Amino acid sequence: MISRAYFLVAVSLMLVFAACTSNRFYTPNTMNIPMLTEAGQGTVAGGLTTGSKNTGWEAQATYSPVKHLGLMFNHFDLRHKGEAPTNQSSFFFFEKTPYEGQTRLTEGAVGGYYQVGPQKEYLLSLFTGFGQGRSENRYSAPPDQQSSEIYVSDWRYQRYFIQPALSLKYNRFQVGTGIRFAWVNYLDGNISSRVGQLETQRIELLENSSPLFFTEMAWSIGWRLKPVVISLNSTAVVRGKNTLRDLDLASNYVSLTLGLNIHELKKKF
Repeated sequence: MISRAYFLVAVSLMLVFAACTSNRFYTPNTMNIPMLTEAGQGTVAGGLTTGSKNTGWEAQATYSPVKHLGLMFNHFDLRHKGEAPTNQSSFFFFEKTPYEGQTRLTEGAVGGYYQVGPQKEYLLSLFTGFGQGRSENRYSAPPDQQSSEIYVSDWRYQRYFIQPALSLKYNRFQVGTGIRFAWVNYLDGNISSRVGQLETQRIELLENSSPLFFTEMAWSIGWRLKPVVISLNSTAVVRGKNTLRDLDLASNYVSLTLGLNIHELKKKF
């Protein structure tokens, strides 16, 4: 049993390292798919993702105060780096500027859940929520310019979402899938005039296109070692890809989470 858990963790970590995407404007966070079945149940979880150009962590929680009613909390923090085309140096080539940044999002949701199936083995849920976040990018001078000056762009954003999901628990495994209809609204921000023309135009296009609408799909596969759950999760944008490409937004996110079922912990004691 323990060896299987270690094997799942090892495979999950390899997939997380290989599949993460980095972006300086928007990245879909891990979809929190509830596994609630009755009143008094609650789960807290921490997640991580890492790659050559990003590192991130998450905190999630779900709780059912009364039967069929659920509460949800998500916090997302991603640090990223890369190179952004900021100016055109010739007719065919763009000058690229190194950058580092951070994106944060905190949101809450309320919804309902209901068990279906011959043995009540399936769990349907529907949640709606709201969150606020902030993005910041810090641009360095190009390598050919011997300067330590840092230029900054930052802005706030809001996200509203509706999330129907389906999950199943079977022996030691639990699986879940969901769809998130997300509306992202970019608010006020600051852009340094030294950031560069191309990057400034892209940020202005992002703000002028707001609010943006995305349809995101997710799946989660977990290994249950009561009261702990180890899960591999993936969330990807399936509708709105043209907008993502035009605005240079990330389209998918993969994470590994470690969850604790509080109600199962109480039973042990």
